[in-house]
Amino acid sequence: MASKYNSASYFEDALLAETGFREYDARWVIQPTGDDTPVGLNYLGVRILGLHLGHFLVDELQAGTRIVVGYDFRSYSENVKNALVVGLLQAGMEVVDIGLTTTPGAYYAQFSLDVPCVAMVTASHNENGWTGVKVGHRKASTFGPVEMLGFKEFTLGGRALEREAASGKYSFHADARNDYITGLVEEWAVRFRGLPRLKVAVETGNGTAGLYAPTVLEKLGFDVVPGHVTPDWTFPHFNPNPESVPFLRSVESLVAASGADLGLCFDGDGDRLGVVDDRSQLVFADRVGLVVAKFLEEQAEVAGPFVIDVKSTSLYESELASNIVWAKTGHSYVKAKVAESGAVAGFERSGHFFFSEPLGRGYDDACVAALTLLWALCSAKAKEKKWRLSDKLALLPSSFSSPNRQPYASDETKYAVVEALAAYFEQRDTLAGKRVKQINRLNGIRLELDDRSWLLVRASSNSPNLVIIAETFDEDGSLMKLIDTEVRAAIVATGVQVGPFDSLAEI
Repeated sequence: MASKYNSASYFEDALLAETGFREYDARWVIQPTGDDTPVGLNYLGVRILGLHLGHFLVDELQAGTRIVVGYDFRSYSENVKNALVVGLLQAGMEVVDIGLTTTPGAYYAQFSLDVPCVAMVTASHNENGWTGVKVGHRKASTFGPVEMLGFKEFTLGGRALEREAASGKYSFHADARNDYITGLVEEWAVRFRGLPRLKVAVETGNGTAGLYAPTVLEKLGFDVVPGHVTPDWTFPHFNPNPESVPFLRSVESLVAASGADLGLCFDGDGDRLGVVDDRSQLVFADRVGLVVAKFLEEQAEVAGPFVIDVKSTSLYESELASNIVWAKTGHSYVKAKVAESGAVAGFERSGHFFFSEPLGRGYDDACVAALTLLWALCSAKAKEKKWRLSDKLALLPSSFSSPNRQPYASDETKYAVVEALAAYFEQRDTLAGKRVKQINRLNGIRLELDDRSWLLVRASSNSPNLVIIAETFDEDGSLMKLIDTEVRAAIVATGVQVGPFDSLAEI
């Protein structure tokens, strides 16, 4: 029997699974991935999605008819983009197609071309077979949960299918990539004037960012040591995800082999940054953000609070003089909170960095994040003996941080799983022998212990997984192992259905 994917019905019947509409973007499997995740989208479904998106932007959000559209480097992304554009044109939208791009490249085009809306076709760091759309209805803003829920209900209700087809307008802007690179180099050349440059190892994992990041850094005078920077949609080496340990380990090797001062890795669509220090040690993004924030506090040109997500180290509140604003994990959440609070910057542990004027335009851009970190280090090198990233990290209190562990939990059950685990932990006065000082339910459950150690359990917003992270401030890391044991015991005690995940010893 033919599968739904390999059948005539795949081309004739719309496939648009409800589960693809997530908290702040939309993602589906459009080609079989080799695991058990079913195909949830076809090209007819994409066209219907575009039709409803156009009407939703105009009729429900009054966002205007002009929209920037781009796509990432995957074998099927251009076809997805084309189907989406057909639907947008049927809705009467004026589409400005910028072609192959990173997500920040699409955001940048909103400003440079003065277009209010954006639809970026990308699955970000998800494995091949996945696709998705990141949507914004105004500059430096992407759909959050309110807009996504409204868009979901509008689309699944088929509300645009009853409307008479309109005739939109299409144009292709071939210079978008060059505009982005030239603009960024001109903006940052002023800050780097008179400063020493560094040797930088760059890894993009054969993703779209390979067309951008190495060129930006080279034009600004950095000595770039390239890793796998040539785009290859088979991703032959590893998945370009800055939270993926194999991806980060490859950058460690690149730094060690080249003697680079720093290692930078960019995710599949270029909006997230991973960092490896001069000693070839991976540095989680929340620590990178803290180093950058301490530098920015010293600069006369910036002032204001900092936004961090619930996955971030507790050191922000003790190490910075500025006010700290907590946000839910997710690029739309942090981005919105940065704008709402007037923050100079926002940091998300997954590698999204957000900088307000004058450093950035409020959206997440891994190139801007890399340049800000390099600016801090180059400025330090010009006047200090201990200027390297490892030197800056050594000034912070030491702690043990776990990687981002993501055991499988289906999209249909993951939020219920988190609530069951949260109810279990809320009844506990202690965790791993430490008193529970505070419980944060902003996003899943974060247990703060009396020695600043913490545990977070939440549902992933963009994949069928849980997210489990902990940080401890003990001397030998044994507390981390005790917390891990208690998490596993909680899963057994509550009877929730969770897939296996790596033990700390295996990571």
